Amino acid sequence: MGEYRTTTGEPTPASAPLRHRRLFRRLLFVLAFIVIVVSAGFLVRLERSFLANGYVTTEHYAEVRPATVGIVADILAQTGTIVTQGEVLAYLDMTEEQAAVEEAQSRVLQMESELARRKAEIVEENRRHLEQIAIARLRVKNNDTKISRAQELLAKGLLAGSALEDTILAGKLAEAELESLLKKDQTVNDQEIASRFQEIKARRDALARAASRLNLKTIRAPVAGQVLRYEFVIGELMRPENVMYEIYGGVKQVMKLRIPERYAARVTIGQPYKAYLTPYGGLQPVWFTGKIEALRNVIQTEGQKTYRVAYGDFADRGRTVPPGTSAEARIYCGKVNVWQFLLDL
Repeated sequence: MGEYRTTTGEPTPASAPLRHRRLFRRLLFVLAFIVIVVSAGFLVRLERSFLANGYVTTEHYAEVRPATVGIVADILAQTGTIVTQGEVLAYLDMTEEQAAVEEAQSRVLQMESELARRKAEIVEENRRHLEQIAIARLRVKNNDTKISRAQELLAKGLLAGSALEDTILAGKLAEAELESLLKKDQTVNDQEIASRFQEIKARRDALARAASRLNLKTIRAPVAGQVLRYEFVIGELMRPENVMYEIYGGVKQVMKLRIPERYAARVTIGQPYKAYLTPYGGLQPVWFTGKIEALRNVIQTEGQKTYRVAYGDFADRGRTVPPGTSAEARIYCGKVNVWQFLLDL
């Protein structure tokens, strides 16, 4: 016989069509929820920004870097020094360059002295040559006279024929000597002088290059203003990428910001920023606002960091803000939808 079971208080199991309809409604709800969320992500827009650091500077601001590699030999300007444009700030060691300049100068002076001496010799040679030509012409003329007299004496029987022949031969020799003197090439000396001039010009060019290299070892102020000296000492090796000084000139202050390279392409002129300065930070920082006014086109490197420099206007809000005051800023680069914001696109 079969076994029978009875239950009380339990719902009757749903039929297959009913279960399918419930599953379909759940899937439809989930799909609708996803569509709403995705759509909202495209419709809702958030302000995108990124952080940058920098400091307050002035309108006539300059970073002073060495033009060549060298070891610091002397430091003339310290932090706080007021300098004029072109004033010497420091010297790099120039022993080698100075020696090269002195050697080049000595060589130029030696060659100029040799040229002057050779010119004097050529003048004397030309003078003697003209004298020799004059003497040769006198000999030719004198021999012509002797030949005429000898011919007259020979006609009168007072002179032997051999004597006349000797006189004629002496005349031909005098004419040959004169012709040789007249044919002497005088352009050889001119060519020698021109060649020496070219050598001296080359030596002067070498001297100018040596003097230029020597001048690179003198660190000068490109603008007038107040100096901020970096921490370098005598004997330290400096390279063109090293900043030795910053000079703050002019009255108008500006904000200099270092934009991380990953965000460099997003920065454009006119974008707003807000920043707080180190002296006015804390739990309730004082915010200073402005807009980007200028951008450098190159990516700079400092240690392991790569960045692009941006300059923004700056208003001190009635506070005393000395140049060089550090700042932490947030630059705003427009609104994007939620998905772009989250994916950092």
